[in-house]
Amino acid sequence: GGDFVEFVGRTGAQNAIDRMAGLGAACGDKLHERDRMGDDMDRAKAKENVRTALRNYPDLKMLVGIWSYNAPAIVDIVEETGKRKDLKVLTFDAEKLAIDRMNEGLIDAMVVQNPYEIGYQGARLFKAMVADDKATIAEMFPSTSDPDGDCYDTGLKIVIPNSDSPLKADMFSPKTEFFELPKFKEWLAAHHLESS
Repeated sequence: GGDFVEFVGRTGAQNAIDRMAGLGAACGDKLHERDRMGDDMDRAKAKENVRTALRNYPDLKMLVGIWSYNAPAIVDIVEETGKRKDLKVLTFDAEKLAIDRMNEGLIDAMVVQNPYEIGYQGARLFKAMVADDKATIAEMFPSTSDPDGDCYDTGLKIVIPNSDSPLKADMFSPKTEFFELPKFKEWLAAHHLESS
């Protein structure tokens, strides 16, 4: 339990809204959001927001980076202030620098999307729409009349540093891929990627 603050480029961007809402729903009543701090994609302001949050909310238990560059901003300030032992750090995306920092024990978990699948399935859908390929569209969206039936799930990965993490695969949806960092790095290498 405890309080957390989320950091993002623009609090009004749809992907930020969705990520923050999902995090809030997943936390339930165990963790409490204290603030959402936007930085307008200014990396210096991203770091200053972390300093401000730590000053304004001295009892925080977790810092959450919603956009990829928020991860290094959070880690740099947590290191600078010597508060690592007091805070959990959760980030979205797997920027190379974030992977390196998790390897150093400075990030507790990363929530990672699948950009290849997003691009592939997006192109597949656009092609089907242009060609009026109703069969492909129906295959991709078999339940369009249901709530969220027009959403295509391209998958999600949870990455943790090692087996000592309190996060375990059975805490997540069966569709969510769960990786310890060494296995995630192997997955990246197998796909000729440095980040995701």
